Amino acid sequence: MNDYINIDQDAWDALEKIAKCKTINKDDYLSKIYENQRQIGFVVDGIVRVYHLDEEGTEYNKSFFVKNDLFMTSLDGQEDPAVFVQAVTNGAVIMFGYDAYMKLSLQYEVLEKVLSRILLDYMTQKQQREIELLSLDARDRYIRFVKNNPELSEKLPQFHIASYLGITPTQLSRIKKQLNNQHM
Repeated sequence: MNDYINIDQDAWDALEKIAKCKTINKDDYLSKIYENQRQIGFVVDGIVRVYHLDEEGTEYNKSFFVKNDLFMTSLDGQEDPAVFVQAVTNGAVIMFGYDAYMKLSLQYEVLEKVLSRILLDYMTQKQQREIELLSLDARDRYIRFVKNNPELSEKLPQFHIASYLGITPTQLSRIKKQLNNQHM
């Protein structure tokens, strides 16, 4: 978490008291339907995804989080019942209850700064993703995804990448084949 903002020892000690370390297995849910639990999470190891499930049961990956990333299970406390947070791989996370974290942030200003940084990073990523979806074709979105996320592009199942890019796995397969043929 010190990648976000340098946290002093007193704040760390207070955080440890509300932290819940959790080993996660592939496909475990950190937040699921009708759980209105706003939490802040820190990925110690592994990959976590946030996705939306539509009425037909189709999953749309919204974002991925990897080692040393911070995330929130809900931004407004009114969690969309069709938005889930799930482990894509085995790993570990540290979870903090949002209310307990906010109470601590009143005592330790640095913790409020960490939360502000999480929200700023989220908004920046969301804006960039929206621009890419609006202005780039599927091939260019894939090229940019691989360039910006080399670890994810190697470790994620292709159907997760396709969902994130807003295309089908078949479309992704065609794009990859086309790119491989161009580099031969």
